[in-house]
Amino acid sequence: MWKIFLAFATHRFLLFAVALFTINARISPQHAGRAIRPFQPRAILIHKFLDRVSQGSEVNSLTALSQHPVSQVFQLTQDPFLWVGRLLLFLLEDQAVWCVVILSNLFLLLFLWELNLLASRMALPEVASSAGILAVLWMTSYELSLGSNLSLTCYLVTLIFRAAIDSQWIFTGAGLALLALTDRMALGFLPVLIYLFWHFNRFDPASEVLKKGVMLFVPVLLVVVIRWKVYQDIWLVVQSSALMNVISAIQSGSLTGWPLSQTHLGQTIALVVFFAGAIAAAIVNSSLILRLLPLLIFVSVLAFSSYSQLASRLLIAGICFEGITATVSGLFIRLIQLALIILSCYEVINLF
Repeated sequence: MWKIFLAFATHRFLLFAVALFTINARISPQHAGRAIRPFQPRAILIHKFLDRVSQGSEVNSLTALSQHPVSQVFQLTQDPFLWVGRLLLFLLEDQAVWCVVILSNLFLLLFLWELNLLASRMALPEVASSAGILAVLWMTSYELSLGSNLSLTCYLVTLIFRAAIDSQWIFTGAGLALLALTDRMALGFLPVLIYLFWHFNRFDPASEVLKKGVMLFVPVLLVVVIRWKVYQDIWLVVQSSALMNVISAIQSGSLTGWPLSQTHLGQTIALVVFFAGAIAAAIVNSSLILRLLPLLIFVSVLAFSSYSQLASRLLIAGICFEGITATVSGLFIRLIQLALIILSCYEVINLF
């Protein structure tokens, strides 16, 4: 796990430096011909950096919540990310930007921790560590460090399935309920979890099965009932999802058309990489459950995400990287890591 933390710290420091260089270059256009432009004061660069981060929807939502008492937070939003953020505002004296940045990185680190644990159930520790490093270096993973509640979603999904494999059903049920508050994808995981529940508990006494079943299913069912207005059109979400877009493209023979256009090329590359990882995991892992789990998570993310969101949202299925690291040699892993570092730097330059 220490390798993943080291990769995280090094990579984020590099991206922060790239962001500051980019901001400095945009502030000093009169020196455009120089390789290294005169540096602005550090306070100005950091202010510009935080100003860009503050434009995120999470910061705006948390700023709006800060105008209301804590007692009203649960009525105003169902996002657990914002719940914790509103409480953190007390410690940081209403610094919404820093609250969101701290929370997003905290949940990102928890996601990497759970990803390493889940991958360790499937392969050797070295393979699991390499999978976590690829998740850190993924070209859009910087978004999870700049104030995105997607880091919480990635953490909850990985926690749900790691806890299910370890038969910790209370954590699976709690994680699934929290996920259902903000993402309808939670219902897409139910068939997989039902199978896992049956597989691990089919020989247990009925009383034990009932107790574990209550811990797993009752919390998410309560959330669905409470938020029924959100879930009643769930089929419409699936019909307009990336999964249906891909199926339609295959049926119409247009796979070389819009998926490879400039607008969708990044999403298509992400789709191919994660699909390759899911297939590789299905080939090399030992048991049927461990073979199918990355693929099932991958399909569920596709079924509840629009095509334009794939480059970022597919990190939810970060366990697919285990299939890549389990089948690719060390040299190719290093080349993949180098390519991802270059792409992530390019993405940060475009952002700032």
